[in-house]
Amino acid sequence: MLSEKGEKSVPFIASRIHKQNLKKKLKNVETLLVINPSSSSGSTGKDWENLYIKMKDAFGKNPQVVFTKKANDGTLLTRKFLKRGVKKVIAIGGDGTINEVANGFFLTEEKQGDNKKPVSFSKNNDGGQEYKNGFPQPDILRPINSEAIFGIIPSGTRNVLAKSLNLPQGIDECCHSYMKGITRKMDVLTATVTNPSDRSKVPTRAFLNAAEIGFGAEVIDRSKRVRSRIKNRMVSTITSVIATLPTYESNNCEIVFDDGQEKVVTKMTMGVIANGKFLGGGFMAAPEASFSDGLLDVVILRDSGSLKMLDKLANIKTGNYTDEVDVIYKQAMKVSIKSKERDITVAIDGEPIGILPATFQVNQYPLNLLS
Repeated sequence: MLSEKGEKSVPFIASRIHKQNLKKKLKNVETLLVINPSSSSGSTGKDWENLYIKMKDAFGKNPQVVFTKKANDGTLLTRKFLKRGVKKVIAIGGDGTINEVANGFFLTEEKQGDNKKPVSFSKNNDGGQEYKNGFPQPDILRPINSEAIFGIIPSGTRNVLAKSLNLPQGIDECCHSYMKGITRKMDVLTATVTNPSDRSKVPTRAFLNAAEIGFGAEVIDRSKRVRSRIKNRMVSTITSVIATLPTYESNNCEIVFDDGQEKVVTKMTMGVIANGKFLGGGFMAAPEASFSDGLLDVVILRDSGSLKMLDKLANIKTGNYTDEVDVIYKQAMKVSIKSKERDITVAIDGEPIGILPATFQVNQYPLNLLS
């Protein structure tokens, strides 16, 4: 998550640098640093003076510096400065911050014209023009600047994306590596989900590492709520797993690959739509995933509700599915999933965003990633 009362976490020196940078003439600024000062339990903001000195060496003497204060700031700030001509954007924070900054590289265009009214969806209708065969139709994501460069400085608690990308985990190592200026193309996946409140389509979101559906997403959702009261990620995660695992039941779902080339109806306990190999907790859920193959990796854990899933989760942690009959592993360019029973939560890059039905696909435009 982005800033939890982030305003109070920014030390005086960070605020001063921030104000100085906002006064610069943007025509002379090529690099934007988007910082979540609350990431890594607030240490990013508290140690910003030292971090800034290191980053000036890597990204030039005058990078533009902005701080996030609330959810979605990363996206809005990135869009604002890319439109003004900034050519390189560096996200400093956890996976949630990085996800928001990545979304800021794109503008969303609705396929169905300019009608912004919510379209109702229920189990008894097809959701109107924004839904097809019961699945939400993705919006089009277009880059603000297809030549812009995206960089990641992992400064969160888990840094799952950095692990999947095999990036250095330390800030010093990342900055030193980025001084070489080497870039690579990185696939961007999109998720188009349903709003649980009014059953309307949620605007399409980009994600970089993985979407989790069902058990994993419900643990994430519960953990977020626990952490609003207990500011400890490990405690909140363990508490949420203990609360969710004994009672979680599989749900009958329809899974459609590549617009109908293949359809599977099965009881699903957990689903993963992956761009990277790893999930939180070191789970190697998608051992064959690649960030540059133009495919998403789909992992479906079947009919393993309640405590029966413990053995299955052990196999998911190691990525060993050789003899696992209750796991579906496929690669596709697009996959749509809907539940035939209860609401099922969807999370992307560690953040809950809605429920099934949902559509996931590879975006046409990749990111230029510093590596």
